[in-house]
Amino acid sequence: MRTPEKILIIRLSSLGDILHAIPAFASLRSAFPDARIDWLVEKKNSFLPSAFRGIDEVMVLDTSSLRKTPWELSSWEPAWELVRRLRACQYDFCIDFQGLLKTALISALSGARMRVGFPKELVRERPAHWFYQCTPDPPSTPTHIVALNQLLAQSVGAPAVSTKVDFEVGSEDDVSVQYLLEAEKIGDFAVINPGGGWPTKKWDPCSYGKLAARIQAELGLAVVVTTGPGEEILFAELAKHCGNSPVHHFQLPFLQLIPLLRRARLFIGGDTGPFHLACALGTPVVGIFGPTDPVRNGPWRDGEESVFRMLACSFCSGRTCPTQNECMDITVEEVFQAVVRRLARNS
Repeated sequence: MRTPEKILIIRLSSLGDILHAIPAFASLRSAFPDARIDWLVEKKNSFLPSAFRGIDEVMVLDTSSLRKTPWELSSWEPAWELVRRLRACQYDFCIDFQGLLKTALISALSGARMRVGFPKELVRERPAHWFYQCTPDPPSTPTHIVALNQLLAQSVGAPAVSTKVDFEVGSEDDVSVQYLLEAEKIGDFAVINPGGGWPTKKWDPCSYGKLAARIQAELGLAVVVTTGPGEEILFAELAKHCGNSPVHHFQLPFLQLIPLLRRARLFIGGDTGPFHLACALGTPVVGIFGPTDPVRNGPWRDGEESVFRMLACSFCSGRTCPTQNECMDITVEEVFQAVVRRLARNS
């Protein structure tokens, strides 16, 4: 296999899944330092790969107009223009980390000399594997998605390197976060993020509030609660259960979480973008899991903590639940003890 000069990565969404593909990108960049490596991403998520060091160009796919009016020919023009741009680049490899039928089709339309993707056992949509020319053998045991992504990089000759991610964050973001911490007189602190992309991934915000109260009262750490757009109600419920230990509430753009998490002693949250950002940064984590498997979606490194309740239906990956999300009936005590264990390893 000749050394590639041009590589296209496809990982459109979501934020956590994009982060999961970054160690594989780092392996590609380490193995092929002189290659052009571009990244194709959905427009709404394009800010994230733009913050990774070493990407030559972030290609943007905007499907908003196509979703609204797919019957209008004009809605398809941006997509065809993107295909023309991809084909003009004449990529040696196109690596599809998403495994959907649409991303596999894009890989075929890109005109790349070699199309790389997951085997049929690992793709999200089974027909996607028909479009790939190179697929690694599936592991015989459950494997973390970061390691699965590394398999794709290894299949083109890029050995795995460190999973820690190198971000480029503007100095203004760093200064803004430092100002917030100083303004609220926050020293050592833990971050709690009660959000989740699926309702079934969310631990009860009341439990988060009780956990925050114990962390502050018993461990002497301040607690910063971060929420995203539309998650104000989660903080409101959480705050009601903090007792006499009010917490700090930061609503930050996603990239400003980077300087915040770099300063944090610990991150606590479910299977969501901020959790995987903390993992990418090497911030100590305690993950709370329900419908998704912590072996596949949990902490990236050894020594971190995952809390879950094992049931017959565990790790169903369901976005709705007939048992009223019973797998997330995890006690505050269980999570608090995981926090104590992880902080002990820090020291």
